[in-house]
Amino acid sequence: MLIVDSDVHSAQALARLMEQHGYPAPVLAPSVWKAMESVEDSLPDVVVFSLYYPNVDPLLFCRALKQAHPLLPIMVITSPGASLEEIQTLGVLAGGLDAVLEQPLDEARFLAALQEVLAKRKLLSSSSVREAAQAISNRQPSVELAARTILFTDVRGSTQLLETTTTQTFFKDLNHKLTQQCEAVRQFSGDVVKFTGDGLMASFQGFDRLTQAFQCALKILELEKAHVDQHLPMPVGQGLCDGLVVCAFVGEERQERPDIFGRPVHLAARLCGQAPAGTFFMKKKDFDRIDANGVPHTHAGYLEFRGVKEPVECVLIGLPATTEPLRHG
Repeated sequence: MLIVDSDVHSAQALARLMEQHGYPAPVLAPSVWKAMESVEDSLPDVVVFSLYYPNVDPLLFCRALKQAHPLLPIMVITSPGASLEEIQTLGVLAGGLDAVLEQPLDEARFLAALQEVLAKRKLLSSSSVREAAQAISNRQPSVELAARTILFTDVRGSTQLLETTTTQTFFKDLNHKLTQQCEAVRQFSGDVVKFTGDGLMASFQGFDRLTQAFQCALKILELEKAHVDQHLPMPVGQGLCDGLVVCAFVGEERQERPDIFGRPVHLAARLCGQAPAGTFFMKKKDFDRIDANGVPHTHAGYLEFRGVKEPVECVLIGLPATTEPLRHG
């Protein structure tokens, strides 16, 4: 259970009510941003938002949650000044709300609604979930929060490579490699967010985004094997991570460009940075969500990454081009 409410006392009172009626102790998050961290750590069985209208951040977060986890029940408790019609209209942005209640909260109504949405979750078929998730993913409103799978690629040892050839030859070969990677990203319905010097960052969305990103990373590994004997080899490592991100435009007015931020972006970059040439890293939680039958992989255990509070259980995909040890950063 996850309760998102900036009013600590109100959240604690609601948590006590749920515990008194046999539910496990809820996790409390005072903001959308803390809720994002909590969901990344452990997916709850239900999310309860106290919404202080007209703050729509929670509704945008709800939409991202529905993209990522269509089965997850979401309940909203509105402030007294909001009309249910207004909240339900905004709920379209959220990809559908499972229950909307008004303050002052009727405890019996809340408990009945909670029981109802949890029971409904168990009855949903996989086909209905897929159809609902696809409908949510196909909407294109301008939102700041979304579910994405992020993929980073990076050429290993590019500084040393520059010392073995001319600058013109290096950048010609690098541009050819990045062009091929862009084609792979598009082939698997992704978008290139930006180039990162000698690599790129790509984003995948929709119900099958994690599978598409995984297949894209495999395709890039195939491209590497096809050019292993080229005059100027450029071995590539990759990292991918799925989760909730912030999508925004950055830069000065008239020079803005779209970008994506958040923990999945940070972790995908760290995973990429640690992947040996010819491989890619991903979280075991993400790996367990896809069909990777027949794909060479190794359980890498729990790895520590700079800027990430807890060790991350990882899986290494592919066979390293060298016997270089795994790095911890």
